[in-house]
Amino acid sequence: MVGVPGKYKDYGRECAGYERETVFIVGTQDDKGRVGSHPPRNIQQPRAVQSEASTQHTSRPEFVAAEPLQPAWHETVLLNSGPNSQLVRLVAQHNSAVNHSGLPSQTQEGSLPLLDCQPLDVTPTFREEIFNMKSICLVSLPGASGDSTVSSDEGVCLFLYQQNSSTMYAKEPPWNGMSSLADAIREPGPAAYQTFPAHHFFARVYRPSAIWASLLNRQPTFLCNPEWTVVPWEHYPRTSLDDLLDVVVLLPSIYSRADHITLLEADSDRQLRARELLDNCINIEAQFDIWLSMVKETTREPCWVNNSERAHIPFNEPLNFASPLLCLAHIYYWAVLIGFHQCIYGLLEVIRGPAEKGPSARATAGLHPALDPRKYQPNETRRLAALVCRSLDFALRTTTQPDLLVAPTWIVKDFYNRMHAIGLCELESLWINDFMERRETRGRKMSDWLKEKRWIGVRRFG
Repeated sequence: MVGVPGKYKDYGRECAGYERETVFIVGTQDDKGRVGSHPPRNIQQPRAVQSEASTQHTSRPEFVAAEPLQPAWHETVLLNSGPNSQLVRLVAQHNSAVNHSGLPSQTQEGSLPLLDCQPLDVTPTFREEIFNMKSICLVSLPGASGDSTVSSDEGVCLFLYQQNSSTMYAKEPPWNGMSSLADAIREPGPAAYQTFPAHHFFARVYRPSAIWASLLNRQPTFLCNPEWTVVPWEHYPRTSLDDLLDVVVLLPSIYSRADHITLLEADSDRQLRARELLDNCINIEAQFDIWLSMVKETTREPCWVNNSERAHIPFNEPLNFASPLLCLAHIYYWAVLIGFHQCIYGLLEVIRGPAEKGPSARATAGLHPALDPRKYQPNETRRLAALVCRSLDFALRTTTQPDLLVAPTWIVKDFYNRMHAIGLCELESLWINDFMERRETRGRKMSDWLKEKRWIGVRRFG
């Protein structure tokens, strides 16, 4: 008997047996009974299966941005894939289909599943939830013309994404504790967003969305850390919008501190804290002024002109811009100033105290000499809101990311609602509501256009 010490009966050889604790590792049906200590059998697969696997492996596309690298905010990017080059237009859309299991993969071309028509909602929730985004990058390629390796038509590079509207600041680094499990975008670090398509996803989709969520929820974001404003652009050129967001990302912490000061007991310590925070605000506003002057210097033609051919009641003529990017940068600039100036106005109210009305000399004594209280009055903020509205039509006509207009529109609508509560801005409120409907219509048309194309999955984020 095998395993029992003595002679093996059939051959007369000695058998040492084995201990009862010894464990045998046996083979399985998949490896034809081969034990784990032996190399696997050379199992023959059907030729059709081998051919399919080989074809999928070799046909998996790898897209690399062609040099010289252009800013992520350019409308198009030239992609190299093997010997071929393809110019693709960059598009992004918020849609819950990003979680659909039927999306095209990297090895199989396919169409998009049924896209929902629910518009992006940026209404702040003020819940203790981190900002979360999931996205997939897809590419649609037209056929090449003749024997040329460069297609004669544009392709499309689509970032389909879904986000929440809350944000919570986590001071811990992404590798400490549970934060790395909760934020898949932050965990890899800023160096992970230096090449296509990660850089374009970060610069065009994630960063503006995350910063707006922080602004509206009045909570800081890890994106204010210096490495997140530098490292992703080590290989790619920057734009005026990238530079603007470097300043904007400082504001959520200002808003958070202002909210804390407002809740304190009205005493001299509260006023002192408000004055200190006002000094910080003046320094940030100086950075905004520098940004605006740099934009004017680098733009050879006027940034915008009045479009007298279009009626724009209740505002003056709508504005036409030198480029879609310049339009979006100014919309963001003016919309951010609406909230920023309201914050400064509230701090001035704290310094004046409830007994004083208007910018009296005694209340404003000792303030920063560059601070002019009249600049932050509601009438001036109303002028900023009008500039945003006069720019929105041009932006909607020229953008391939209509969702980028949702947050600034929300800012303006919230301001007009506050003014309407005291009997002002009724026509402005009606106009902004009508624009929101037109923006949603543009989003639905874009969804129909995207569903007509065939797509290849490139990469997932989040």
